[in-house]
Amino acid sequence: MAVTNKDYFQSKLRRLSITMSDEDLDVFFASKQITESGDLDKPDQMDIAFTEIVLELLVKPDISEDSYSVKWDRKALETWYSIECSRLGIPNLITQGKDEVKDISFLA
Repeated sequence: MAVTNKDYFQSKLRRLSITMSDEDLDVFFASKQITESGDLDKPDQMDIAFTEIVLELLVKPDISEDSYSVKWDRKALETWYSIECSRLGIPNLITQGKDEVKDISFLA
């Protein structure tokens, strides 16, 4: 049995203990023009697309209401994201520009 793009994404989500509705995943696939039912033939390309899901999670607020709460271990997700960026050879959008000098006013 061949693994589909959607199966691959769902497996990666489960490994990171992330729940994402089928509708949200469908919207993500549509926005990236990924055929969800297509056979997984380029896992590295899917991993690059998957890093964007993690970026979206990092900007979501934590939710706590009565006994219900949704919280992300942001530090762990950032670490995972950084490792994936290095492995896949893509820019780390979280740290990009942090070490850039914006102006030289501190030298005055």
